[in-house]
Amino acid sequence: MKKKAIWLWTSALLFVLIVATSAAVALTFSEAPNAEAKRYEAENASAPLAGIVSPAAQIAAVDGAEPQLLAEAQGRQRVLRWDEGQTVEWKVVVSEDASYSLSVGYYPLDGTGQDIEFRLFADGSPVAEKDTIFRLNRIWRDAQADLARINGNELRSRQEEARVWLESRIGSADALVGSSLQLKLAKGEHRIRLENLRESALLDYLLLTKQEAGRTYAEYRATLDPQATAGAADSEAIVIEAERAYLKSESGLYPTVDRSSPITTPYHPTKIRINTIGASNWNVSGQWISWKFEVPEDGAYKIGMRYRQNKLKGAFSARKMYIDGQVPFQELDEVRFDNASGWKVKELGEETGEPYAVYLTKGTHELKMEVTLGAMGPFLQEVQETVYQLNERYRKIIMITGVKPDSYRDYELDKSMPDLVASLKTLRDRLKDESDRLVAMTGRQNEGSRALSRLSGQLDGFAADPDSIPKQLGNYINNVTALADWIIDARYQPLELDKLYVAGASVKLPADDASLVAKAAHEIRAFVGSFFEDYDSLGTESTEAGGRSVEVWIGSGRDQAYVVKRLIDEQFTPSTGINVEVNLVRNALVVAVMAGKGPDINLFTRRGEAMDLAIRGALSPLDTRESFDGLKGQYMPSAFEPYEYDGHTYAVPDEQEFFMMYYREDILDDLGLKPPQTWDDLMDIAPVLQNSNLQIGLPYENLDASQLKDRGIGTLNLFPTLLMQRGISLYNDARDATRLDEPTAADAFAAWTNFYKLYDYPLYKSDYYRFRTGQMPIVIATYRLYSLLSVAAPEIAGSWRMAQIPGVPQPDGTINRASAATGTSAIMLNSAKDKDAAWQFMQWWNSPEVQSQYAQELENETGEIGRKTPANVEAFKRSRWSVDEQRMLLEQWKEVQEVPELPGSYYTTRSLDNAFRGVVFQWRSPRESLNKWNKQINEEIKRKRYEFGVEP
Repeated sequence: MKKKAIWLWTSALLFVLIVATSAAVALTFSEAPNAEAKRYEAENASAPLAGIVSPAAQIAAVDGAEPQLLAEAQGRQRVLRWDEGQTVEWKVVVSEDASYSLSVGYYPLDGTGQDIEFRLFADGSPVAEKDTIFRLNRIWRDAQADLARINGNELRSRQEEARVWLESRIGSADALVGSSLQLKLAKGEHRIRLENLRESALLDYLLLTKQEAGRTYAEYRATLDPQATAGAADSEAIVIEAERAYLKSESGLYPTVDRSSPITTPYHPTKIRINTIGASNWNVSGQWISWKFEVPEDGAYKIGMRYRQNKLKGAFSARKMYIDGQVPFQELDEVRFDNASGWKVKELGEETGEPYAVYLTKGTHELKMEVTLGAMGPFLQEVQETVYQLNERYRKIIMITGVKPDSYRDYELDKSMPDLVASLKTLRDRLKDESDRLVAMTGRQNEGSRALSRLSGQLDGFAADPDSIPKQLGNYINNVTALADWIIDARYQPLELDKLYVAGASVKLPADDASLVAKAAHEIRAFVGSFFEDYDSLGTESTEAGGRSVEVWIGSGRDQAYVVKRLIDEQFTPSTGINVEVNLVRNALVVAVMAGKGPDINLFTRRGEAMDLAIRGALSPLDTRESFDGLKGQYMPSAFEPYEYDGHTYAVPDEQEFFMMYYREDILDDLGLKPPQTWDDLMDIAPVLQNSNLQIGLPYENLDASQLKDRGIGTLNLFPTLLMQRGISLYNDARDATRLDEPTAADAFAAWTNFYKLYDYPLYKSDYYRFRTGQMPIVIATYRLYSLLSVAAPEIAGSWRMAQIPGVPQPDGTINRASAATGTSAIMLNSAKDKDAAWQFMQWWNSPEVQSQYAQELENETGEIGRKTPANVEAFKRSRWSVDEQRMLLEQWKEVQEVPELPGSYYTTRSLDNAFRGVVFQWRSPRESLNKWNKQINEEIKRKRYEFGVEP
C-alpha cells in the first residue's frame, strides 16, 4: 500500500509539474513585432541594350492598313495601341542566319486581368501548331504592406496589378521545354505577325536576340576583380522575408501560411500569420516571383534561402535565378531544391563545395526566381512520347483482342501484327534507358524510375512470348497509366520559401530549423492553444450592438468555403459594414430549414434542394427585388428557368453545366472518319469503331437518392437533350404534366434506348480513362472532362478536340444542338432577419468581378482540375478558359435549354430510368415502356400539386 501511495503521489506531482510547465511556457509567449519592410514601387522595364530592336514605328500594318501611332502614351513616344482582335505585322531585318528569341515591350491596358493572348506568325506561317496560343503576362503585387486581422488572424493581402512598361520574352509553345521560343531566321527581311486574341496593350518595340551559350561560373568569376569583390566578405546577412515579394507574374502567387516551425517568421503558435510564399501555387513552368534588397557596399555576395520541398518525393524542384534581370552564369539556369520532409537552408552553389559569389554594387538590386523544368523538361517530353506509343500499341492490340480478351483463345498477335515484337523491343530498350537516365538525374530511385523499369521488364516478357500479351493486357495498361500519372506529378515544381539571404562569403547563414527546446515549446503552446482556438471556424469578428449581419451556409467543400470567406473579409465586409458568419454545412439544409435552424443565405445549393424549399414557401422570391432584372441580364436566358416556380424566381445560378463532345483526332484520322455532326453521323461511325473493338461513350449515371432528388435530370442521361433537339420539352407549358405521350417523345426515347440495345454502347464506364487510352475515341460528357483531360492526360495533348454535341438536322439546313444542363445556385431564406443585407450580399456575390475572382482563386487552390465555370456570362469571359475554349463553350452554351423543377419532378427521373431499363435489360417495347411509366409520372405530379395547394 505504501509503495502504491508513493507511486500515486509521484504521478500526481509529475502531472502537476507538466501542467504547470506547459502553462508557464504557453503564458510566457510574447509575439515578436514584425520587422518593417521597405516597399518598393514598381518600375518600368529598361530599354534594351542589345539585340535587334524594331520600334513601333517599323510596324508595317495593322489589320492590313497603315498603322496609326500614338504620339505619347504612358510616358513613351510613338507607340501603338493593340486592341483585342487586331493583327499587327512587324518588319524586321536580321544580319545573319541564326536562331533568335523574341521579346516584346508592352504596357497592358485595363481589362479583365487576364494575360494578353495572341497567335504568332513568321513570314506568313505559324511558328508552332495552328492552335497554339502565346501569352504576355501582367505583373502583380500585394496591395498593402500592413496586413489586416480578424480574430487575431492575419488576412492575405489583396493582389493588385502593377501598372508599368514591361518586356517579356515569348516562351516556347511546349510547356515542357520551359525555355524561350526560338525563331530560325535567314539573313534579310522578315515579317512577324501577332494576332491579338484577348486583352489590349500598348506596343513599344519588338526585340530579336541571337541565341548564344551563356558563360559558366568559372568564366564569370574570372571576369571579377579580386580587390573589388573582397570588400563584402564579412557583410552581415541581409534577411528578406519571402512573403514580402516585390513583383509576381500571376495574381495567384499570394503569400501562404506555415505553423510547423517556430523559426518561420512572423510566428505565432495558434494564430494565422502570413509568413511564407509559394508551395503548390508556385509550381508551373514560367511562373516567377521577385524581391528587392539593398547591399551596403560593392563586393561578392552569396545568396541563400530557407525553403521546403516536401511534395516531389525522390526528385527535385528547379528554379531559374535572375539578378537584376539577367542570369549571371549557366549554373543559375537550373538551381535544384531536393526533396526533404522539413525546412532546409540552401546556399546557391553549395553542392560544388563553395557557394557562388555574385558581384553586386552598393544599392538596390532585384532577385527573381522562375519555375523551370530544366533538364527534366526534355526528358519528360521523351517519356510522354513513349507513353503515347505504349497506348498506341495497346489500342492496336485491343482492335484484335477486345478490351477483355478470351484467355482460352490464341490470337497469334505476332502474325496479325508483324511489327509487334520489333516495336516492343524498341520500346523496352527506350524505357530501360529512360529509367537509368532518371536515376542519374535525381541521384536515387523514385516512383518514375520504378514505373519505367516495371514496364521495360513487362515488354521484355511480351517480346519473348507474344502469346502472353492477352492474359496480361489489363496489368499492362495499368502500368502505362501509372507512368502517365507520374509524368503529371513531375511536370509541377512546387517550392515554398520562408526567407532569402544575401551575405558576405565568410558569413554563416542561420540554421534551417529550431532547436529541440524551441520545438518543444512550440508544440506545448500549440497544444494548449488548441483548447481555445477553433482552427476550423469560418466566423468573423463579433458584431457590434445594432450592427448588420448575415449568416451564410456553404454547401460544397472546405476549399470553396475558405475562398468565399477570404473574399468576404477582404472586400464585402470592409466596403458595406455588414458582418458575415460563414458556415460549412453539407447535406443538411432542408432538414435545418424545416427545423427553423437555417441560414439567411445558402451558396452552391443543388437545384432540387432549392426548389424543394421554394415549393414549401421557405425561400424569399428574388424577382421582386430592385435591380434583379439587371443581374438576370448577365446570364444566359435559360439559366433561371429551373429556379422559377408559380410566377417567381427563387435563386441565382452559380453554374450551368452542360454537354460537350470530345473526340480523338488521331484515331479518327487513322480510321478515315470525321467527327459526327448529327446523331445519324454517329450511328454511321459506330460500326466502324466497333469493328476495331472501340466504343462511343454517352452520358448515363446510375441513380442514387441524392441524384434522384437534388441534381435534376438534365445531365444524368441523354434523353432530355434528345427531346429538346426534336423541338419539344419534357413538360407542357402549364407545367402540370409531361409531353411524353407525344409521338416525337416516343421517337426520342427509341433513339436513346437504341444506342444501348442495338449498338451495345457501355452504360458504366470511366470517360476519362477510356478516352485517354483510346478505347473510346468519341465521348459526350459535360465540360468538366476538358479540364481533367488537359491536366491528367498530357500524353495525348494535341491529339483530341472538344466540339459541340451532335444534333438533329432542321428543314432550313441548320442543326439543332440543344443540350440539357445541371447546376447549383444561391438562395435567400424567408426566415432571413435582414433581407436587405442578404440581398446586398447576393448582389455582391453574383457580380462578374467577384464571381471571376472566386473562380480564379479557387483554381489557385485546387489546380485546373478544380476549375469553376461561373454561370454569370461576364464572369465566364474573365475566366482562365482560353479564347478558343471560351468561343467553343459559348457556342454550345447558347443552345442550352433547361428542364423545369416541379412538385414531384424527382419521380420523372426515377420513372424514366425504369422505362429505360425495361427496354435495355428486359427487351420491352420502347413505346409501351414509356407510356406505362409516363402515366405514373403524371399521377405523381398531380398528387404533389394537390399536396402543395397548387391546384384543388
